[in-house]
Amino acid sequence: MKSKEDSWLATRKLSIFNEFCLGVPVLFLDDLEIIERACEIHADLKRRGRPIQDADILIAATAIARGLVLVSNDSDMLRVPGVPVENWLLGV
Repeated sequence: MKSKEDSWLATRKLSIFNEFCLGVPVLFLDDLEIIERACEIHADLKRRGRPIQDADILIAATAIARGLVLVSNDSDMLRVPGVPVENWLLGV
């Protein structure tokens, strides 16, 4: 059973997250170019026997379609041709 403190903490975390979201742009998956690029990436990786998770494919496709640099520590992203990846944990 949740205590009042657990409930307060969850509410506080949600508030912090909402505040954070106000300061960053949110990219929606409502662009056909992103979906088409994701399909191409999925097919290419599957053909090469190097699949990655669907969410990672959508993230990579969004970065490519929008001309963004993807900051990630996820080595799976390096399998996607054409996505510029920076790993700030490695200083790269």
